[in-house]
Amino acid sequence: MRFSIIVIAGLALIGLFISVLPTPDVTTQPEENGEVNDLTIPASGSYLLTNITVFDGQQWHEEAGLAIQNGRVVSPTSLSDPTIVDGQGGFVIPGLIDSHTHSWGKALHQSLQFGVTTTLDMFTDNRFFLAKKSRRSALTATEEADLFSSGVLVTSAGGHGTEYGITIPTIASPDQAHDFVAERLAEGSDYIKIVYDAAADQAGHKGRFTSIDYDTLAAVIRAAHAQEALAVVHVMDLTSAEHAARAGADGLVHTFGGTPASDELIALMKSQDMFVIPTLSILASLAGEGRGQALIRDSVFSTHLAADVKHAIANDIASDRVAEDYFAVAIENTRRMQEAGIAVLAGTDAPNQGTAHGVSLHDELALLVDSGLSPTDALAAATYLPYLRFAVGERGHLRSGARADFIVLNEDPREDIRHTQHIRWIVKNGSQVAAYFESQKVTGETPTSGLVSQFTKDLTSQLGGQFVVSTDQMMQGNSTAEITHISQGCDNSGALAVNGTVGKQFPYPWSGVFLMFSESIDGGYNLSNFKRIVFDVAGTDGEFRFMVLTSQTGRPSEVSFSITGQCRQVSINLSDISGVDWASVTGIGWAAGKATPDFNFTLDNIYFE
Repeated sequence: MRFSIIVIAGLALIGLFISVLPTPDVTTQPEENGEVNDLTIPASGSYLLTNITVFDGQQWHEEAGLAIQNGRVVSPTSLSDPTIVDGQGGFVIPGLIDSHTHSWGKALHQSLQFGVTTTLDMFTDNRFFLAKKSRRSALTATEEADLFSSGVLVTSAGGHGTEYGITIPTIASPDQAHDFVAERLAEGSDYIKIVYDAAADQAGHKGRFTSIDYDTLAAVIRAAHAQEALAVVHVMDLTSAEHAARAGADGLVHTFGGTPASDELIALMKSQDMFVIPTLSILASLAGEGRGQALIRDSVFSTHLAADVKHAIANDIASDRVAEDYFAVAIENTRRMQEAGIAVLAGTDAPNQGTAHGVSLHDELALLVDSGLSPTDALAAATYLPYLRFAVGERGHLRSGARADFIVLNEDPREDIRHTQHIRWIVKNGSQVAAYFESQKVTGETPTSGLVSQFTKDLTSQLGGQFVVSTDQMMQGNSTAEITHISQGCDNSGALAVNGTVGKQFPYPWSGVFLMFSESIDGGYNLSNFKRIVFDVAGTDGEFRFMVLTSQTGRPSEVSFSITGQCRQVSINLSDISGVDWASVTGIGWAAGKATPDFNFTLDNIYFE
């Protein structure tokens, strides 16, 4: 049984929203979370954090101190007259490292709010990556985690990674390996990630994706090593993992369920000093384990999760293509690798469905403990081991010379790994940053009226902004749309008409109209006083989508509604649209999808009430 983990359809909206709009400045509104939060880190200069227990990435130090100067950890003896900060018995761990993510939009900001100070990305748009890469050498105050990335992954034409609408280079044969790797490194990639599926390498394969063959896999790994780059391999089954090990990969960026790991694989990985990033969080989602729902209902995070984070983790993939014991086998495979002495690193594969940046890494640590790691081993999997295996600089430990990236906890994670959720402080580059419970809300202007538009004379919106065409062409899709003002709508006094086609070039196609309330994504409206949105619509019979974009997230939440050839009033309860912070809505839209390849519809009398 084969499948492929996919980055959720929100990837399609990178180009639509994030690449054309600035990142918002989040207004901090502190909230009480029941923790001890009355400490203050000096804004600059040197300080000595005392009365704490410190995990330096390898060892615990009781009744210790941590000396900080100019954004780095230093020897206490090197400080002259430092500010003394009483840690009040807190437990200090290095800033966490998520060793498998896909990052765009607000990912780095959200990661840092949960104590993930560094993220190792396994495929994103190079424009996003390179813009962030230039910032990670600084030691100044920041509100984002540091980003390291493979940039473009190594895949075949039609292989996994080509389905998101981002045009990427692909590889076809072993003789292209050296130049392909060289081009990735020249672009700025920090390491090389390869996608490999042994079954897709066989003649007669009829699965969704193609794959590079074994010879190309081996050639890319050799080329990466020859150019002093790490080579990690995406696999999702035993045979592919065995091939990756035989080819000399440095690490596997997933474990697998379904089939127990073979003795041959374990022996190969051990003898070659390979590591594994199990990504149990996404495998749990694939198996429908409900980990996100548990975080929402019964965790320290429960009362402080933003609407978009809840939306991201609330529903698992829950594939019916995996066996009932799939996740149990994945846990057991991780346990066997750990017992064999294979380095296990913590990674989530966020933000695939059922996971979210930052918050899911805390649950990944719990899953690693469930797989047989001790709490201290699990902490090392998210700190010191990524430091050892990836060239991330002095991150992942708290020895002298390290970046001053750390978390102060109120509870001892050695007693229960879930105590990493009891965050008192998050410190990045020596400066305190807002934790998830301190900066959640962005409130927009409250409109005096809920009227959006009646289109009496033109396409003007009474809430501001303008109606614009929105299609997947921004993601190299081939859907089309046009919008016009017509004189007769459902009430014979004007309407907005939308005509378009939904293409097949992009896997998550859309075509329709969008209304941004402002030119900036941080210029939203506070619509929390309203209960529903109402509009008149007529057009092509079928299911369409109403979408809502907020300043908290880079992709819209949506709900379906039906259209018929006769004018009808549609009323949608705002409470039925999950993942929306109605205090800061930046745009709304109406779109067709795959179900209506050729469509038209008219909108009229749009208002919130």
